[in-house]
Amino acid sequence: MKNERQLAPWLVGATIEAVGRVTERRASRGRPKQHRMHRSERREQLLQACLLAFARDGLELTTMDSIAATAGVSKPLVYRHFHNRREALAAVVERESERLLELLGIEAAAGSPPTFEQLTTTFLQFAADSPASFRLLFHLVDAAAGSAKRRVDQLRDRVGRAMVASLLSEVDPSDLSGAPGPSPDAAWLAGMVSSIVEGVAGGLARGEDPALRAGALRQLLRPEGLMAALVEFRHPSQPVASVGQERS
Repeated sequence: MKNERQLAPWLVGATIEAVGRVTERRASRGRPKQHRMHRSERREQLLQACLLAFARDGLELTTMDSIAATAGVSKPLVYRHFHNRREALAAVVERESERLLELLGIEAAAGSPPTFEQLTTTFLQFAADSPASFRLLFHLVDAAAGSAKRRVDQLRDRVGRAMVASLLSEVDPSDLSGAPGPSPDAAWLAGMVSSIVEGVAGGLARGEDPALRAGALRQLLRPEGLMAALVEFRHPSQPVASVGQERS
């Protein structure tokens, strides 16, 4: 019986070994089994891919294809969890909003509410540790519309009101006698505080220390200043009379 060299003299040395490996590989049909994720695990994987894709490419350039590529899965698999890009955006915004509120301790039912320094330090640490989340929530979604934008607006209001409440709790109760009680009219103050905190947090991309930035915020936002702003908003000072009125 002729051997391999007699049947195919050009197949020598490494070539014969390579052919043998190919033959063995073809003989073992089927692909190795892949780990099948539970639906909740897969959704978390896709939400993380959504976060990275939106933060990296922006809202307009992110597609279902780019989300699938970021997750390393097929596009039909992405469509099993999200009908479209807008739904994917709303889902990841909801997840990151809840995560931030949990970190801040605002939604905690038990225990004393967090102090202003705890809130600001945690918020700034969130911006430093999760730049993609911070960019998505407080930069990119402002240009969006629909449920994602509404959710971030609610988040800002919730965080701002918590910070205002924590600051005012540090004021002597006797000093609050002339201040208005909680009112929807003071929503602008919560928005102002939230905007200042977001602006300072945005500088953490330069590698600044969150603890030092929290100290700077404490100097910018003082309890007595907020209290005065609340009183002024509800009881504005009398306008100065015009020249015509003075002459009359």
